[in-house]
Amino acid sequence: MAMDKSIFDDPERAEREEKFKRPTYMYQFRTGMQNAKRKPVSLAKFRVLAAGEPTAKGIAELMGGNPALKFPEKEHDYEILTDSASVEIVLNGSDAIEDKFMQWGPNGLPIHECDGRLSLMPDDRGEPCGCTGTLKERKAKSRSGKGPGPNVIVSFRLAGLGYELGMGRWIATAWQFAETVHGVKDDLDDVDGEALCRLEIVQEEFTDENGELIKYKKPVLTVLGSYQDAIAEDR
Repeated sequence: MAMDKSIFDDPERAEREEKFKRPTYMYQFRTGMQNAKRKPVSLAKFRVLAAGEPTAKGIAELMGGNPALKFPEKEHDYEILTDSASVEIVLNGSDAIEDKFMQWGPNGLPIHECDGRLSLMPDDRGEPCGCTGTLKERKAKSRSGKGPGPNVIVSFRLAGLGYELGMGRWIATAWQFAETVHGVKDDLDDVDGEALCRLEIVQEEFTDENGELIKYKKPVLTVLGSYQDAIAEDR
C-alpha cells in the first residue's frame, strides 16, 4: 500500500469531518451476520436491514430476497437476505464517505474514535489520538483488542428505480477496504456531481506459505462515472 495515500495521512480530514452531516438512513447494507451460535459469518450476497415494509419491499424488488420482520423494536425492523452480490449505488461526492477508526468498550460504547491522527471523541476532539506505528502494527493492535479498527461509513442511494427509496449506508470494518478508501475518494472528486458506483462482494483465494488454499470474501467499491451521464445514456 502506498503510504502517501494511506487513510492515516489526510491533512484535510478534520475539516471534512466537521462539514459532514449524516442523513436519515432508510436502510443499511451488511456483508455479514451471526450464525445460530452467535459467531460472525461472511456472506456471499448482501443482507439489508430496512425501515418499514414499503422500503423493504422496494429493495427486494431490486435485489431479490424476501422481506422479513425480524427486529420489530428497532428502527430498521425488516431484514432482506438478497440474491445480489453486486449493486449499483449513487454517491454525492467524497464527503459521502466518512472514514475513521473506532474501538468499543465492553458496554458497547466507543472508547476511542479518531481519523488516524486526531481524536474525534467529544472530550478531546482535535487532539492527537495517540495512534502510532506502521500499518501492520496498527492492524495487529486492532485484532488483539488493543487498538481501534476501521469504521468507514458510506452514505448512498440505490441507482435507478431504487433512488426514491431514500438514503442508505454501509459500514465497512475491513482493513482491506480501509486501505483503498482514499483512492475511491480521489475518483469521486474527479466526478462532477453525483457518481454512479458499483458495490460488490468479491470472492478471492490464494495459497499460503504452507500450501493451503485460503478463500475469503471482500467488499469492493468502484466509481463508474457521472450518474447524470448514465441516466442520459439510458434515455
